[in-house]
Amino acid sequence: MTATFVWFDNIGSDREKTTDFLSKTFGWGTNDIGPMTFLTNGQGAPFAATCDAMKGISGWVPYIEVDELSEAVANATANDAVIIAENLQGPAGVATFLSDPGGAPIALWKRAEGM
Repeated sequence: MTATFVWFDNIGSDREKTTDFLSKTFGWGTNDIGPMTFLTNGQGAPFAATCDAMKGISGWVPYIEVDELSEAVANATANDAVIIAENLQGPAGVATFLSDPGGAPIALWKRAEGM
């Protein structure tokens, strides 16, 4: 497991309002791709996204890149994390969303081959 934050999703009840707020407040660029809007700082690749609502999650969700998703999820649940949603396919890989023992959301993410 590389154990570094590689991405952030902001998941909430009104993606359009959140995206507008972040863009106006911080000057971030946006690129709506359907179920999410990528956020950019104007210097290349996106660094985060605003997303449509997801049951059991609200707020910023950090992604940690892992070498093997199933092993990382098993390790996290053995240490009292709770699975919220499993094996979600995204444009760059697959993620499982968890709630840590304190109730905060976190995503474990496996990069797609060739990315």
